[in-house]
Amino acid sequence: MPLAQDIRSAREAVEHLLDEVGLRAFVYTVERKEGGWVLAVECAMKEGWQAVRLRVDPAELRASLSDAAVRERLRAEWGPHLRACAKRGPGAWEHFEHGADVGVRGRGASRAEAFAQAALALTAVVTDLAEVEPRERVAIECEAPDDELLFAEWLNALVYEMSTRKMLFSRFRVRIRGGRLAGAAWGEQVDVARHHPAVEVKGATYTTLRVARDNGGWVAQTVVDV
Repeated sequence: MPLAQDIRSAREAVEHLLDEVGLRAFVYTVERKEGGWVLAVECAMKEGWQAVRLRVDPAELRASLSDAAVRERLRAEWGPHLRACAKRGPGAWEHFEHGADVGVRGRGASRAEAFAQAALALTAVVTDLAEVEPRERVAIECEAPDDELLFAEWLNALVYEMSTRKMLFSRFRVRIRGGRLAGAAWGEQVDVARHHPAVEVKGATYTTLRVARDNGGWVAQTVVDV
């Protein structure tokens, strides 16, 4: 393949991957250097700009445009190096006390974002989110007659996947249409020595269950049984 075409393909792949990794503001170059190819990324952080240089294989980059497995692997490899630059939009999550159990709450500009943020809160009940690598994707679908029951179904589907696959998740994507949710969770196998799981979440309850518009955005919350 001619060099110019090779570089165009590499840049197209890089742009897709950096967007999926979830960078805020960034600039990048893909250059052919002695001994191989280098991806140089400068991305915005709260404290300023961070520069990251990664060795890349142009054949792998081209393959990532059509091969989901290659794309997932590259995201998992790049993610730890670029995590500090990840987007931080209006979404947020938090815990709240409720007797012997724990409340999880997600906020976002949309229902979907609030659901995804609450899923982060769910993982954070168990371990430090920063220690969970988004290496493997798991598709999740559920449905319910209203938003609140759909939210409970979403969390319980995640709890089921965590339990049966022995996994923890640190990245989520949610799409809601009517009473149907199509989502995905990215995570890795539990490593007790590294993750130090604090509790086992048994499931979402209907206690304090709420999905509603709140302060110009959305909030989704409930109590989980631990």
